[in-house]
Amino acid sequence: MTWSQSGHKTRGGMNAVDPAITSLIAYAMATIFAASAAMKLRDVELFESSVANYQIVARWLEKPLAYAIPIAEASCAAALIFPRTRTGAASALILILAMFTGAIAINLARGRTNIDCGCFGPALRQQLSGWLVARNDLMMALIAIATIHPASRTMTWLDLTTIALGAATMVVLYASANIALANAATSRALEMI
Repeated sequence: MTWSQSGHKTRGGMNAVDPAITSLIAYAMATIFAASAAMKLRDVELFESSVANYQIVARWLEKPLAYAIPIAEASCAAALIFPRTRTGAASALILILAMFTGAIAINLARGRTNIDCGCFGPALRQQLSGWLVARNDLMMALIAIATIHPASRTMTWLDLTTIALGAATMVVLYASANIALANAATSRALEMI
């Protein structure tokens, strides 16, 4: 380990990320994916129909995937909380998001936008759009930051407060953007009346 000019320990010549940043991102993403998993598991049959609507996997895989996806999301969300399991969980979530993004992109290329993405089960229905691809890309980039080895330093009460409030803010902003975009089609329809 060497010291960077900013005073943070580095590995292999790369700056380490402040542990408050990696923790903030990890807790925010853990909350988002835990909520997503819970909403999907609340109505697995509806989520199974979302999986089927993508028309990508064989019919016999739809039901197993409808259970496996939210269980994987919940497991990764729990593992993101702990620094020892964070890198593995973050890597798995990036893979899951990449698969979701690929499925969305395939259907957008097919011109199939009028189907529910299935991201939040029955709680928040969203049609496929380029926004979902951009949102997932941003989430993958943020989750990737959580895989970077954090700098070594003692966390203070101010760090913990910043992490808690920052993670809560990220979750509220994420939810607000998703709700606004999910309701955009309804708003446009009402404007035409």
